[in-house]
Amino acid sequence: MINFFRKTRKKLADDNKPLKYLRYAIGEIVLVMIGILLALQVNNWNNSRIDRSKEQAILKNLHVDFKTNINNLDNVYNNSVEAYQASVILLDIIKDDNVIDPEEVERLIDDIINKIKSMDIITGSIDEIFHTGSLHLIRDPALRKQLSNWSYYLTDTEDDMVIYRDYLYGLFIPTLTEKVLLRNTSVPSFFEDDLDLQKISKSNFNLDYDKTIRSVEFENQVYNNALNYMYVINSYKIFQNYLKDNLELIESNIK
Repeated sequence: MINFFRKTRKKLADDNKPLKYLRYAIGEIVLVMIGILLALQVNNWNNSRIDRSKEQAILKNLHVDFKTNINNLDNVYNNSVEAYQASVILLDIIKDDNVIDPEEVERLIDDIINKIKSMDIITGSIDEIFHTGSLHLIRDPALRKQLSNWSYYLTDTEDDMVIYRDYLYGLFIPTLTEKVLLRNTSVPSFFEDDLDLQKISKSNFNLDYDKTIRSVEFENQVYNNALNYMYVINSYKIFQNYLKDNLELIESNIK
């Protein structure tokens, strides 16, 4: 096509001999500029196509990770609510004057200390975005903004987890050794079924739970532990909503 333009331009230039060299020179410049612009346009189109392909790959990886994270967080959230509810029931038992059922106390203690699970969040795809500086490839400004807040939501949730775990394992559980027969609580359900380990028998000791758990000190410890659960459940809910909002944006941008 450029050769056709050149031949046409040369013919027009020959019709006016005094100006033919000037026309020829200008024509050459115009043709070169057209060629450069066409090359740039093709290059830009090709780069845009590559960027869109990368964007879709990023979105699909995020989609898989966020769906998995939401499922994991749902499980952790529900277990935390069960642990909190067990704490509330135990507080009512401590307050009441009714005869204490040792099995019920041991079941509640089991829920309080063994229902809690770790928040296993997959960060591979979003870590890669930040490490490679690929966030700009995502065209949706709302999604970019949401993803840029990832560190804030994750860190805030983990901070509350550290507080409740420090109290649970550092203070609450150690105090139970003199108040409850921990040996009578159930083995955590998250252990693998094929461990093939001998079961632990029940304790032969007897405790008067009316004396060991009905005290201001223990009531305050159970209350503080329940309060920590409230904080972490609230954090889980906020993080859960954040993940779901992101997932909706991700799905709306996947072609």
